[in-house]
Amino acid sequence: MASLKTLFQLFAATCVLGIAPVSAEPVKITFSHFLGPASFFQTDLVEPWARELEAKTNGKVQVEVLNSSSPLGNVRKQASQVDAGTVDIALGLRGAEGDRFLRSSIIELPFVVPSADKGSKALWALYKNGVLADEYKDYKLLALFVHNPGLVHTKNTRVASLSDMKGLRLRVPNKTVSIALESIGAVPMVLQPDEIIPALKADKLDGIVTNWGTPIPGFNDYMKQHTSVPFYASAFFIVMNKQRYESLPADVRKAIDEMSGDALVARFGALWDQWDKPFFDGAHAPDHEIVQLSADQMRSWQEGLQPITDQYLNDLTNKGFTDAKAVHAELVKTLQQEP
Repeated sequence: MASLKTLFQLFAATCVLGIAPVSAEPVKITFSHFLGPASFFQTDLVEPWARELEAKTNGKVQVEVLNSSSPLGNVRKQASQVDAGTVDIALGLRGAEGDRFLRSSIIELPFVVPSADKGSKALWALYKNGVLADEYKDYKLLALFVHNPGLVHTKNTRVASLSDMKGLRLRVPNKTVSIALESIGAVPMVLQPDEIIPALKADKLDGIVTNWGTPIPGFNDYMKQHTSVPFYASAFFIVMNKQRYESLPADVRKAIDEMSGDALVARFGALWDQWDKPFFDGAHAPDHEIVQLSADQMRSWQEGLQPITDQYLNDLTNKGFTDAKAVHAELVKTLQQEP
């Protein structure tokens, strides 16, 4: 009994002195993206990554995932929110950020990316070898990636040649694609994912230039004609606030490093194939047509778009990306080789 009384006295003394035992609070990290809570980014990428980090750190880290249902889910503000420290990590779409990360747009040009796997690894390699390093120097860069090639989808118009797109009002994801379409007489509209359905319902679009794995609800209900041509690929980023990263305990930084970079980039090939499948399968319905171009037709598209590519590379050069043409040539050489 005396020993129990002594323990109570010691506990009371430590409380008075303000040295009572304190349990460690978890390290809280916020991770935002711009699609919805049931989207493939949420369910197959961001949530699993967050839970994996928590498990890897034995619960030392607690990740809050924010999506488009949050005020922090704006597709146009993901990188700027990381800049401001409003969120710790963000997954964003390069084309929605204006001219931010402009060098990375070189991967978005026509007939460059053959697949999400090869394109993502090539874009990440451009960062690792220093070509893109400067534009991400203010961040802790966790990953860069692209989707499988974006193609041409229309409501009713069968597109087999560039001339078939003349006059068509087409949604595009960024200025890179917009410039290409303007040059062939189409009417591009740069719209982000949250703007597409309202434009379709208002009959402001004849078609959409996008990949199969799209976040557009009811995509196959609207688009009936699909032309299989590698028109472009969008670049995406996952960035972390650098100061926040550097303030974390060493073991947490180590866990983030092990789950990012090469390891994270390597996931995107299989993920985009998985995300593409439902929409690709849906386009095989009786009222759909997938237009497969012959080698001659594909060559005609490529030749027709080459002047736009050349002009875009000149613009990048004039904006300080002095070796843009050489980088593009190497990308095409590397990515268009047979596996």
